[in-house]
Amino acid sequence: MSTNAEQLRERLVVRLGAFIQGIGLSVEDARRIVERAIADDPDAAPADIEAKARAWMLIALS
Repeated sequence: MSTNAEQLRERLVVRLGAFIQGIGLSVEDARRIVERAIADDPDAAPADIEAKARAWMLIALS
């Protein structure tokens, strides 16, 4: 993972912090999901990656 992708991952995990806590997901699991969302479309806008990661986090809980 590139430095830019790592920085984006950490920014998104921070932005999603309350959401992550609210659904009871561990921060490590959330990081992995955000990493996968970034890898899925690295050229996507951060807001789109965040939305995808949020959806994948909910799917991971079901």
